[in-house]
Amino acid sequence: MSEHILEVNNLTTTFRTERGRMTAIQGVSFHVERGEILGLVGESGCGKSVTSQSVMRLYDEKRLASYEGEVLFEGQNLLALPEKQMQAVRGGRIAMVFQDSLSSLNPVFTCGDQIMEVIRIHQRLSRSAARGKAVEMLRLVGIPDPEKRIDQYPHELSGGQRQRVMIACALSCRPKLLIADEPTTALDVTIQSQILDLIVDLNRKLDMAVILITHDLSVVAETCSRVIVMYLGQVVEEADVCSLFEHPLHPYTRGLLKSIPSVGADGREELYQIEGTVPLLSQIPQGCRFCPRCPCALPVCSRRMPELTEMPTGQKVRCFRAAEAEGRR
Repeated sequence: MSEHILEVNNLTTTFRTERGRMTAIQGVSFHVERGEILGLVGESGCGKSVTSQSVMRLYDEKRLASYEGEVLFEGQNLLALPEKQMQAVRGGRIAMVFQDSLSSLNPVFTCGDQIMEVIRIHQRLSRSAARGKAVEMLRLVGIPDPEKRIDQYPHELSGGQRQRVMIACALSCRPKLLIADEPTTALDVTIQSQILDLIVDLNRKLDMAVILITHDLSVVAETCSRVIVMYLGQVVEEADVCSLFEHPLHPYTRGLLKSIPSVGADGREELYQIEGTVPLLSQIPQGCRFCPRCPCALPVCSRRMPELTEMPTGQKVRCFRAAEAEGRR
């Protein structure tokens, strides 16, 4: 029987800006099962990173952001915790790997110091014990000669090695949930594959749940069991990987899948692009947010927002034409 380690209910994140209050994500709901890898996909600006960082409450709540809804982690509502208790959750029970390892690691501290800091804060170990644990973590993530690498600075390592150091930092306290925010950004194809294989391997070894944020659907196909598609701060489709790739129900999902480069019968690449771009938060359209870019929009789409509806197959979709798409199976 599956068990929800994380359950997000109607999460809304609003930022206070010079132009007024801007809602970056609205009514986002999903769950993560213990030990699974969940994919979170969409174009840049669709709210993937804001969602994950809201789960960990990384934004300044006094000056910048406010949250509504529930984020239940092992039954505990993280949004209701005092900041001091939330600090114990971050890095200890939930960890995050950020997009750019070079800017995420502090250039004036060695890689070992940065891993040891996490260990000493959450596990209260001595410096020598923390160093031994840091070497063990570097070995776990596949960095060669960890006894030497632990004393090197981030700029002395390659991009792939820095990303492995980031993963070592995140896993140093054996979290129950790892959030990987586009962990292969700016890496070459070979290193991307190695990092993804590492995350999958650690997911199995440690029975650790993973939220993998990406815009690359080929990565989702290889690593994830379920997928959530986001557009402009909302969930527009949720399904298991096979259902999503074989029978996508939302026009946006179908557009993303068609945008994957393929080779036609004549040997030439056929490229497809979704018309338009993701609008700014200050320009969110009325009704369905994807309506201005949708090739099959109805008149009602511009007036009313469709609800996220569960179909008989178990897929969830936010579209007035979902039943019609379901009937084409």
